[in-house]
Amino acid sequence: MPDKSMGVTSRAMKVDCLIDSRDLNKNSNSKVSTLECTNNYLVSGTFEGGYVLSDVSDPENVKNLGEYQVTNNIDGITNHVIINERDNELIISSNDKNIRVIDLKTNKVKSTKSMTFPVNCAVLNSRNTNEIFITGDNTNCFIQDKRENGEKPLIFSKHFDFGFGCDWSPINENLLLTGNQDCTVKIWDRRKPQQSLQTWSGTLGFSDASYGGPVRNCKFSHNGEYIAWAESLDHVGIIETSSLLTSRRRVTPRVQSIDFIGKCCGLRFAPMEQGHGEQLVIGVIDCPLGGILSYKLESKCKPLDYDFYF
Repeated sequence: MPDKSMGVTSRAMKVDCLIDSRDLNKNSNSKVSTLECTNNYLVSGTFEGGYVLSDVSDPENVKNLGEYQVTNNIDGITNHVIINERDNELIISSNDKNIRVIDLKTNKVKSTKSMTFPVNCAVLNSRNTNEIFITGDNTNCFIQDKRENGEKPLIFSKHFDFGFGCDWSPINENLLLTGNQDCTVKIWDRRKPQQSLQTWSGTLGFSDASYGGPVRNCKFSHNGEYIAWAESLDHVGIIETSSLLTSRRRVTPRVQSIDFIGKCCGLRFAPMEQGHGEQLVIGVIDCPLGGILSYKLESKCKPLDYDFYF
């Protein structure tokens, strides 16, 4: 007989179904190409060139705000979405080589910036939301002004294959991060775009890119203290930002490696413990072994736990 004392409490994380595709009118058969979420909104981009907007401000009462089509171009996959609540807008990068700024309230296109290549990832400057850092099917990365003011973009060169991941430090607007298909991660100073501050291979921080696989994601932590990056398969690395900025020694010994089986579909740092800590969340796609991995990064100023006995 089963032990009735077992299973009274569960250590499993509660998983909420925010969107059931069977309830959608236009996108019931669509595949999700990208996700972006804040405390108030969830945007699910689709392979068919649209997105689904949801209100998640109340976790117990998630509302579907609508399904919207951005483009009908056959190459119009929604590659990346930015939710910019400060300016009440979405910034959508599509595979048809356009970046569209969409009003978050009316879901109408406010402006369109045409590029010479598809943009795969974009991030705003937290100090100046008119500046956007982009990477895509180009060996160069760019800082653009999303306004139509005719300013020339700032060009960052030295990668040897297309880009899939980028980020902008939340505490130092001069620090930027890129991860490309040439199997390398680079950290940049915007004041010196001709040469990166550091370059390392995605796998275990080897300096030789031949050891690594394509880098698909790279992120700064919320306080800028850590950098994490993910290869397309089986591996995530994490390192302290200060370690890269203060030492030119080999990166390998300073990298913490997280290994698993499956494709990495994304990673993100999320604050926890009232802002005194963070967790690194990794999405893994694999039929029998896929799921969400969560790693806790305690803050250095976190108070002591009362885990001792008198």
